[in-house]
Amino acid sequence: MVTGITTFQSTKIFLNDILKGINERKIQLPDFQRGWVWDDYRIQSLLSSVSLSFPIGTVMLLQTGNTEYRFKPRPIEGLPSGPVVAPEQLILDGQQRQ
Repeated sequence: MVTGITTFQSTKIFLNDILKGINERKIQLPDFQRGWVWDDYRIQSLLSSVSLSFPIGTVMLLQTGNTEYRFKPRPIEGLPSGPVVAPEQLILDGQQRQ
């Protein structure tokens, strides 16, 4: 039986706050996350949508700290070397949500 928090919350979070959390390594990826697969066109399309305030879909963040279930984290690709930090949240993409 699974215990603990079993609800989902929809919270508005600004892109700048997500990027800050990534840079501070408070937001990371779970180790089981697939590698980078987007090409330049998809990246440009996403940035264009964000800059025009178009909806871009959902970003799902998993709160860490559950003592019963822990996922091995890894920093987001492209960050400069830095200290090892235990993340507060993990980003889950569509492949992991299925």
